[in-house]
Amino acid sequence: MKQSTDLTGFWRFREEFDDGEDLGEARLFQNGKNLSGHLVFKEMIPGEPSMFIRTKLTGKIENGKVHLNETSVIVLSEGHGDYVPEERTGLLNAMGQIVGSGEDRQGVHGVFVLERIL
Repeated sequence: MKQSTDLTGFWRFREEFDDGEDLGEARLFQNGKNLSGHLVFKEMIPGEPSMFIRTKLTGKIENGKVHLNETSVIVLSEGHGDYVPEERTGLLNAMGQIVGSGEDRQGVHGVFVLERIL
């Protein structure tokens, strides 16, 4: 199947996971089936200080299925805990959103939506 949608651009990011929520923005670049970029977001867990995080992304898209892996992480806020990198898999839906689920290396699960901004 020929891939006709280019995911290059800016995306609004929202993820709900076992203990909290992430809100932020992603910048994706697509070259053929390969994806790269970064994700900057605020992680909010009730009862804990919020963390601001920047991750580097790599991945691929095949037949409308999007795979994104966080390959490096920088915690931008001082004095906060560690962030565990996550792998996410989603589908490109008819509204142009990427909707799916993820799991970090500690087994914490989440569901996410990426909506194109530009």
